[in-house]
Amino acid sequence: MSKLSPGEVESLNKLRKVVGNGCKLLPVGEHAGLSGYCFVTQEDTTISAFSVDGVDALAAYGLDNALKAGAYIVVPEGSTITALTIATAGSVIIYNL
Repeated sequence: MSKLSPGEVESLNKLRKVVGNGCKLLPVGEHAGLSGYCFVTQEDTTISAFSVDGVDALAAYGLDNALKAGAYIVVPEGSTITALTIATAGSVIIYNL
């Protein structure tokens, strides 16, 4: 195999950001130790805790109200969703870095 050029490596890194390392369905409950870059609500969902890079970000992302089905929440490049609590209803699919 030939060695990848710096441009090819950069392209693969960008593709990895899009594809990520899979996804996971998160039902009602507390979820810690996450490493996601975005999530999509599967039905109307109530989030009661949300941390980005280990810091509470619930209000900063406007998640202190119920989210409608299909809501797409993404964090800035270089940041990571580290914890998420779904209060009483709903579920999300989180996409992992």
